[in-house]
Amino acid sequence: MEKINKFIKIRLGDSKMDFKDMGALAFEIKTLHDKAEIYSKDNEYVHTEVYKTWIKQYNRLLDKYNTLTNLNLAHISYNIYDLSSTQKTVRNATVKFFLNNLTNLISKIESDMETNHLKMAEGKIAPHQMRKCFKLDIDGCPMNPQYQRNKIFIAMPFSAEYLDSYNYGIVPALDALGYEHYKADNEITNKDIMCKICYQIQSCTMAIINISGLNPNVMLEQGLVYGLGKPVIIIKDENTGTISDLGSIEYLEYSHAGDLRDKLYKALNK
Repeated sequence: MEKINKFIKIRLGDSKMDFKDMGALAFEIKTLHDKAEIYSKDNEYVHTEVYKTWIKQYNRLLDKYNTLTNLNLAHISYNIYDLSSTQKTVRNATVKFFLNNLTNLISKIESDMETNHLKMAEGKIAPHQMRKCFKLDIDGCPMNPQYQRNKIFIAMPFSAEYLDSYNYGIVPALDALGYEHYKADNEITNKDIMCKICYQIQSCTMAIINISGLNPNVMLEQGLVYGLGKPVIIIKDENTGTISDLGSIEYLEYSHAGDLRDKLYKALNK
C-alpha cells in the first residue's frame, strides 16, 4: 500500500483512465483502511454500528471505482455469523476480512494505474527508441532521436591501433554502398558521451561492432544495440580470441584493412 502515493503522482496524459480521479479514490480507500486498522488495534472490540459505517463507506468507494473502470464489483455486506453472540460487536475474523478487501482494492487500483501508465508510455515511444533512459530513469529518451534508415553506427575502440581498419576497411565499404556512418570520436560536442552514443544508436538502422581488443565500452555499446533490436555485424581482428558468450554469434574476422573492406562489402551487399 505504501506504493500508492507513487501512482497518485503519475504524470497525466491522454488516456482513457482518469488518473486524477483514480488517485483521489485510492487516497480515500487508504484513509478508510488506516482508520479501520487503527480503530481495531486501539479497541478490544469493533462495535457493530461502527462496522456498518465502514461498510457503507467501502461500498460508496466501490461504486466510484466501478464507475471509473466500467466494472461491476459486488458490494460487501454482513450477516449474523459476522457478529458476536450479543450482536453488539464484530468478530475479529470479520474485521480482518474487511481490511483485506480494502487492501485488495488498493492493490487493484495500483495495478490498473500502472498498466495504463505503461500503455501510455509505450504508445508515445517510437520502436527505434529506448523504452527507458538508463541514466535518468525516465520513460523513453528525452532527446527524441529520429530514425535514419541509411545510417550505420560504428562501435570500436578509440585507439590508433584500429584506425586503419576504420579508415581503409569500414569506411570504403560503407561509402561504396552509399551508407552514412557515425563513430562517436568523430564528433566533438559537450554532450555526455554515453548520451551521445545512445542517441546515435537509437537513430541508426544497424550497427557494426568491432570487438577487437575486447574493449568494455564497446561491449556496452553492443549491449545497447542488441537491446534496441538493431541488426548487428560483429567484426574482429584475427589476434583477438573468441568470447565464450559470443561463440554462437556469427562475426567477420579480418587479417588487415583490405580484407575487412572486402568481407564487409560482401556482407552488407547481400
